[in-house]
Amino acid sequence: MEHFYDGQIRRYILQFIRMMSNFSYVTGKNSKGQSETLQVPVKYGDMSRQVAQIIKKGSENTLIAAPQISCYITNVAYDRDRMLNPYHIDKKHIRERAIDPATGQYTGAPGQSHTIERIMPTPFQINFRADIFTTNTDQKLQILEQLLVLFNPALELQTTDNFLDWTSLSYVELTNVNYTSRAIPQGIADEIDVASLDFLTPIYLSPPAKLKKLGVIEKIIMSIFDEEAGEVDVDGILGESLLSRQNVTPGQYALLLLGNRITLLGEQKNNITTHASNRANKVFESQSQYGSKINWTKLEALYSKTIQNGISQIKLQQSATNVNGDDIIVEVTGTVSIDPQDDFTLLLDLDTDSVPTNTLDAVDAVINPLTFNPSSATVGTRYLITEDIGAKKNTDGKTASETDILSSDDDGTPSADTVPNFAEAWGTTIASANDIIQKDSAGNWARVFDADANTQLSDSTYTSVQYVTNTTTSVQYKWLPDAGYWVKSYEGFYEPGSWSIEF
Repeated sequence: MEHFYDGQIRRYILQFIRMMSNFSYVTGKNSKGQSETLQVPVKYGDMSRQVAQIIKKGSENTLIAAPQISCYITNVAYDRDRMLNPYHIDKKHIRERAIDPATGQYTGAPGQSHTIERIMPTPFQINFRADIFTTNTDQKLQILEQLLVLFNPALELQTTDNFLDWTSLSYVELTNVNYTSRAIPQGIADEIDVASLDFLTPIYLSPPAKLKKLGVIEKIIMSIFDEEAGEVDVDGILGESLLSRQNVTPGQYALLLLGNRITLLGEQKNNITTHASNRANKVFESQSQYGSKINWTKLEALYSKTIQNGISQIKLQQSATNVNGDDIIVEVTGTVSIDPQDDFTLLLDLDTDSVPTNTLDAVDAVINPLTFNPSSATVGTRYLITEDIGAKKNTDGKTASETDILSSDDDGTPSADTVPNFAEAWGTTIASANDIIQKDSAGNWARVFDADANTQLSDSTYTSVQYVTNTTTSVQYKWLPDAGYWVKSYEGFYEPGSWSIEF
């Protein structure tokens, strides 16, 4: 942590001393029958052995000057009752007045703009004590009467006139009065009587604020003027070409999300544009199209910020089509933290409310129907299948003989294989890979989602994109009608520009 010191506690001490200053007392009459009004001096420091030695000038024969007031701190304690959100950051946008460089004076024109980020201060309580040293009772009563009448029960305190300082106002409350330090019976060795006043002041200690210059767009390097036509390209503003805009991520880094682990990938090694893209609803392809893994600290350096574990938030954007056929952007969010064992890995705590809503009832498992035995399945069980069952040319549902086979030719001729075959277990059901089938009350398997028609057969409602969750693994899948297969809904690759981090 870089050193900083703003003298915050020191300012409270100075303000308290000022509060105790400028009190006076009237002496007795001198030889001329006149009284004098003298000011009571105020010093900082408790009456320690060292301080007493200095005041006595190193001699036991020197009396302490009195009257005087000694102010000091007796305790500083954290005030939990006034604790607020420690991670809150308040932003203020301010604009200076311009300065004339010739005269060094402010002008009426606007100057530079800044953003002030104020971090939540820490609450404390300071206990002050004021010791009043007097030589006689009349002095004590004069000083106490002037002091005590002010605290009913407290005085407001202002440590700075900076309007951006949200901790400048406080108060000083009188909590206790110890009238005398003398014991009974009183001796004759100590001629100085001390009255002690205890005060309580709630304060805030502020960390340094961040001062940033506001960024201003000075130049747009883009032309919408069509030189050949000699006019502004209106279609470039309102037409389809607007869709060609480019989203940019610092460093042009991509992301790979697998499970809850996020890897930062370097810029593409080539100009291949058919790579994995959730934004474009394309298949997640090989990672080889991206550069090597990037340490997350490098991204922090680009932003000049630090990932706050469990606080920083990542946003992952996907394109989708709603039930009305409209193109929309689906944004999946969650908090992140750097893996303590691997700086190249970011751990995702997913916000489940941001996950796309399922359009289909959940499936119990994703299975290969040719190698999976459904005999133990109960009524209502739903499966997402990865292979065809039945034959469109053979309505009895038997694509294979009772021997072990995995697939058949178009004419229904079995091809030998050593993999156990359960094709017969599905009865007369005819379904294709990527279909969803469900066991009905009669014990038959009915197709409830037709991948070929992209239709929910229950109500024949057409939707371009479907979502379904596998209850066995809790993985959500997305149906891509253009591609004709299922992919994990939010896991996979994210292109530069399709993700962002809020530090």
